[in-house]
Amino acid sequence: MATQARLRSVQGGKTTKERAVFRRWQRYRLNLPIRLIFTHDGTTKIMSGRGNDMSEGGVLVFAGIELKTGDEVSIEFTPPFANGPVRARGVVRHRRGYNYGIEFLMDSDADKEQIEKFRGLLRLAAGNATE
Repeated sequence: MATQARLRSVQGGKTTKERAVFRRWQRYRLNLPIRLIFTHDGTTKIMSGRGNDMSEGGVLVFAGIELKTGDEVSIEFTPPFANGPVRARGVVRHRRGYNYGIEFLMDSDADKEQIEKFRGLLRLAAGNATE
């Protein structure tokens, strides 16, 4: 997708400053239940969370688990009336509190296929079935 600019106005006295916010991909606003799976030192933690914001490159997740930038995780989403969950691998790129910006990892063709399936389902859930 092409880079899209969103303008945000900041009111300050008599003048208005405009600042362009550039994103590589369009974002889809969500609020969906997801599962975050984290394996570290031979133990696996599965935490319920919420998918809040999704783009072609990743997803913003709120989950009550302690993660660091660089941790690899899996994200699961189970669509309604589905046989099972769709899982995508990712890496934590940003953290603010318990909100984690997770970038999708596409190391293999199987990863790419799962991520495309995951994205398609999330776009449908966000009400953007045409993109």
